[in-house]
Amino acid sequence: MLQFNSALLAAVGSFTGKYAPYQAVLIQPHAGGVLLAGSDEGKVTALAFDRDGRGDETATIIPSTELLKACSGIKTAERGVVIDGNSAVVTTYYKTSSSKGKELPVHRSITPFPPIDQAIAACLDRWGAAPSLTETAGRYKVAYLERAIKNAGLLSDSLVLSAFDGGPLRLQGESIELCILVMPQTAEPIPAVPDWLQTFSSQAACHITQSG
Repeated sequence: MLQFNSALLAAVGSFTGKYAPYQAVLIQPHAGGVLLAGSDEGKVTALAFDRDGRGDETATIIPSTELLKACSGIKTAERGVVIDGNSAVVTTYYKTSSSKGKELPVHRSITPFPPIDQAIAACLDRWGAAPSLTETAGRYKVAYLERAIKNAGLLSDSLVLSAFDGGPLRLQGESIELCILVMPQTAEPIPAVPDWLQTFSSQAACHITQSG
C-alpha cells in the first residue's frame, strides 16, 4: 500500500516515455515518506517527495491519462491517492463539504525502473562542488522547458532555476516537494553577449555620466 499527495503523481507522471523502461513511474517508501520518480528517456527527469506519505511496498506503475487527470491538484481542495494492489483511490478533501473518492485501475510495469539514482548522485556531487567559474552552457529544447515549467508550476507560484556547466537545469519551487531536471541537448561554450546589448548598456552608462 502507498498513500501520498496525488498532485505529485500528476506532476511526475507527465514525464514518462513511450517505451520500457521509461513508460512507468517509480513510487517507493523513502526517508519516512514516499518518493516518486519519472523520466522521459533521460531527457527530463522529475523527482517528488511527500514527507507525510506512507507506504510498505515499491511500485512501478504505468500511469493512465484518467489517473493523472484524477490526481491533478486543485486550488479549492486537497487530494490524496492510495494505491493498493491493482487499484488506486483518489480522494478529494473539500474544506466545506464531505470528501469524495474515485477508484481507478492501476497498471503495473513488469520492467524494472531505470537506475537513475546513479546519475542523480553524480549531479549532486557536481552541485555540491559549487564551481566558481562556469565555462559551458547547456542548449535546452524549448518543448522540454515548457513541460518542466508547466508541471513544476502545479505546486509553486514561483520557481528557482539552477544549472551547472553543461549539465541539467534544475527547477524547484518553494515547497521543495518536486524537483525537475531538464537534460541539455548539447554542452556549448557560453555565447558572447550580443554587440547590440553591449552598445545599449554603454549608452545607458553615458546617460548616467552626463546626468551626474
